[in-house]
Amino acid sequence: MKNILVLAGFVLMAACFVIGTSDMAQAGIKGTGKILGTGTEALLGGDLTDPEDDGDPEKNEKYNAKFSANEEPGFGGGEFSFNVFDNRLGPSNDKWCCGKGGGSKEGLHVTAEFTVPYALTHFTVSSANDVPARDPSVWEVQGSNDGNKFTTIFSHDGESLWNKRLQVILFEAGTDFEKQNTGYRFFRHITFKTPSWPNGAYFQIGEIEYFGTEGGGTAVGPKSKLTTTWGSIKDNQ
Repeated sequence: MKNILVLAGFVLMAACFVIGTSDMAQAGIKGTGKILGTGTEALLGGDLTDPEDDGDPEKNEKYNAKFSANEEPGFGGGEFSFNVFDNRLGPSNDKWCCGKGGGSKEGLHVTAEFTVPYALTHFTVSSANDVPARDPSVWEVQGSNDGNKFTTIFSHDGESLWNKRLQVILFEAGTDFEKQNTGYRFFRHITFKTPSWPNGAYFQIGEIEYFGTEGGGTAVGPKSKLTTTWGSIKDNQ
């Protein structure tokens, strides 16, 4: 009987260890995404901002989100920021480029605002058509429900993840970032650094797609999230 109890104790300890390490792994997920291909045809399409893929960037109509940015807000223009939601990959006004010389202490960010909250399940971010040194190397995707305080959902700090131009990379909950229990009405992509930062034309993105499920449950534990005004504490690089 004593041996049985000891064995049962070992089994319980092993189960607790497996559960604990699984939770830690979930809390520390930081993947680098999956390459889907290059060009417009590699985009998933039908994302939350334009489920019907019929948005008109020239008129900023038929989108399911309202867009804002802290630099070059608008479609078209001189490679303005909303071009990352035009469902196209290419040069000129099919991308967002290029940042003002001197950098930006708060980063460069573009936001999609929805009428209802969504729990992010996956998203794509694509490189633009030229100059790899403008690709984001320190960047985040963040969520908010008031448009003021943002929570970091995904973060990358290192070398650029793109190795080709117009390349689409998919990032998935549970693989590249934590599974989301909280729904957000605002999703923001923010870049803090590129290899060219902060000199001259130092930044560009080709396209962003967000996907998720409507609603959300209880908030994710505070140990695995950092919420500040900008969603991340940086060294003002």
